[in-house]
Amino acid sequence: MLKYYKEFLSNYEYAAWIQTAILIASVAFFVLLVYLVLNKPKNYYKNTSELPLEDDDPLF
Repeated sequence: MLKYYKEFLSNYEYAAWIQTAILIASVAFFVLLVYLVLNKPKNYYKNTSELPLEDDDPLF
């Protein structure tokens, strides 16, 4: 299936530049996402981490 897309996506003039730009943008997005998650204060997730996994009281 990829062979059909490969030929379609490489038939234009600036294919290599666009593919490189998309790769750089994707890597930058995920690096930024990891950076933002790791730089949150330790107390930011404290309330969520102390929530029970199961509720002892049934809803019905």
